[in-house]
Amino acid sequence: MRRRDVLKIAFGSLASFVTFKPSNAQENLFVSLCNIAISHEYGAIIQYINHSGTIDDDKIDEILLSNMRDEVVHARGLTKILLKEGATPTVTPWPAATGKTVKVLIEEDIKGEEAAINLYRQILSLPESSRYRDEISKYLERERLHRKRLVGILHEIGKG
Repeated sequence: MRRRDVLKIAFGSLASFVTFKPSNAQENLFVSLCNIAISHEYGAIIQYINHSGTIDDDKIDEILLSNMRDEVVHARGLTKILLKEGATPTVTPWPAATGKTVKVLIEEDIKGEEAAINLYRQILSLPESSRYRDEISKYLERERLHRKRLVGILHEIGKG
C-alpha cells in the first residue's frame, strides 16, 4: 500500500473518530494530526536513511541526510507539543517507501514531502495550533524546502 493511500485511510478513519466525539472534536483532531505528523516524520527519517544508503551520489546523499536531520527536529518538536497538550506522542513510524532506481526513490521522497506539507497546512488551520504556530510554520517551510531540493535532484536526473 502506498503512503498516499494510507494517508487517505488515516484521514477517513480520523473523520469518523471525530464524528463520534463531537464535544471534543477539534482538540482530538489537533492531537491526532500531530501524532500522524510524528509518525510521518519517523517514516521519512527511515526512508531518507534507506535512500541515502541506496543512492551512490555524494551530492544527493548530502541533501537526503540534511532533510533527514530536519525530520528528526520536527518529530522531537511535535513530541514536545503533544506532551504540553497532555497527549501521548506516538512511536509508530509511517510506512517508508522505496524503489529500485534513483528516480523512483526521489519521486517517493517528493510524495512524502508533499504529504507533510498538506498535513502541516491542515494542522495550522486548527485553532489549537495558534500556541505553536511559529514552530509548526517553520516545519512547513522546511518541508517545502525539502520538496524544492528533491525536485531539483529529479530535474538533474532528467537532464542526464
